[in-house]
Amino acid sequence: MPASENWGLPKEEIDQVNRESSVSDEKTRFRQSMDKIYDSRLPFLSANDAGRTAERLRSIPEYRDASMVLVSLHPSVRQAGLNVLADRKKLVLPTPGLQKGFVLIDPVTVSPPKRPMAVRPLLRNPFGTKLSYQESLVPPIDLLICEALFIGADGTRLGDGDGHLDLQCAILSTLGWLAAAPQVIALVDDEQILPSVPAGPTDVGVHCIVTPHQVLRTGCTHLPRCGIIWEALDRKQVRRNEALFYLSRQQQALSDAPQ
Repeated sequence: MPASENWGLPKEEIDQVNRESSVSDEKTRFRQSMDKIYDSRLPFLSANDAGRTAERLRSIPEYRDASMVLVSLHPSVRQAGLNVLADRKKLVLPTPGLQKGFVLIDPVTVSPPKRPMAVRPLLRNPFGTKLSYQESLVPPIDLLICEALFIGADGTRLGDGDGHLDLQCAILSTLGWLAAAPQVIALVDDEQILPSVPAGPTDVGVHCIVTPHQVLRTGCTHLPRCGIIWEALDRKQVRRNEALFYLSRQQQALSDAPQ
């Protein structure tokens, strides 16, 4: 981290950011090596396999027992979002880039013909209610469904490098919108599963992997309840992300309050 971006941080926090940077470099090298192996055609779920995988997901207890489900915006898991609404569960979607936070979609308010549009990545989703950062989420999110670039059978997950899932979970945890033991399920192609992939201590782990052909429980016990690492974020990123901007102002207010 450059000295100009230190923000007067304690040494242990600076060390943590540096460790995260080292892991980030390792992930980048790993992505580049896999990109060469697959000749730039990485094995995401096809449209047909995405449907089969989302259908298999419906059969497992982690999904059946969930009542409030967050689903990634990635096209490979969009069918899972449709199924959430069809199964009368409440759906939480992040807005693109988290620019406008999160949207809650109640299956009661969306007719079946409109569901495909409701689960698309819209900055202002007319089919949902924008969640207020000042209010509790009831019930809290008990299941998170995501994609992965590659996934480890040990529960490690490698995304596209933008850190969307990790940041979303950190924000949700800080807002108090996650259940006590939320489960994370990745929907991937069998070819995307490796023994392990590079991951840092604050990366979100995956508890269950669902593919078109199998359900694999990883044994991961790590819960996605970490705080926001403000030191790893630049000011522009905070300003562009509505949830981060709100939470940063809350944190500043607490820092400025008389002790």
